[in-house]
Amino acid sequence: MSIKLIVFTFLSILLLFAPATNACTIFTASNGESVMFGGNEDQKPNSSFLLVDRSGTYGMVYFATPWKKWPLVPQMGINEKGLCFDTNWIPKEKLNPHPERRAKFWTIKEPGKKDRFEWVITYLLKESITVEEVLSKIFSYDFGDSISAQFHFADKYGDAAVIHPGVGGELTYTRKPKGSSYLVSTNFNLAKLANDPKLSLKKRYKTADEMLSKMIKENDISVESMASVLKATHQNQWFGAKTLYSAVYDLQKLRIYLYYNRQFDEPYILDVKEELAKNEFGRKVSLKKLISDRNLNAGKK
Repeated sequence: MSIKLIVFTFLSILLLFAPATNACTIFTASNGESVMFGGNEDQKPNSSFLLVDRSGTYGMVYFATPWKKWPLVPQMGINEKGLCFDTNWIPKEKLNPHPERRAKFWTIKEPGKKDRFEWVITYLLKESITVEEVLSKIFSYDFGDSISAQFHFADKYGDAAVIHPGVGGELTYTRKPKGSSYLVSTNFNLAKLANDPKLSLKKRYKTADEMLSKMIKENDISVESMASVLKATHQNQWFGAKTLYSAVYDLQKLRIYLYYNRQFDEPYILDVKEELAKNEFGRKVSLKKLISDRNLNAGKK
């Protein structure tokens, strides 16, 4: 067998078993003083962007990535009131369709502007302040006949919930315990955790769960400790998912600590209020350019 054929066969096997989808780790942690939200965005390498959106009642700063047929899919973000979201991929499950409800996507037409799509998740972020508000609204939308994602929301008051498929094909949610506690979501439906404790042994979930449990006991809820959880659960596979970027959100101080390309010792710090104030008409910039500009400016000092 030739060397070329051996290499081709080896690469083909790797590609066959490589994950075809993104595999994110998300968590909320609070101790009565601070509320932190963190997430890894694990996908095949592509371009990701920072966006500033002032089109709703509340301004929003978020990250988005091209995904399949969609030119740009919002993945994680925060609004000016400290309400945050991120999304996990999960194996597809059937849902009961509700055509009588409003669709999860719709088109917005504005005179003199290009038509744009609105997604219920980002719409709720631009029109809500708390997780309680999100829960009171999200179930009035039609998510179609199947779903392969769950949605993790958190607010500055320490509340958090993950919306996911439930029993009987209807969406439901798992909520973070009140007070000093945490909530973790990875790539399995949290609704199944109670009936299948083995799911808690999945590597990334187990790692995040154990680390956050210890941090809560030691009252160690900080940007640095949250970043250490992201570092411990990040992905860097040869073929398949890599952690393209990670972020820790301080929901009370309204700051984002962005870790690009698995550089967990070099956060790019974004002040949400400053971003909204200086970008009256919004903003879109690639994360690669954002970081390279930062490094270039640092080199000039």
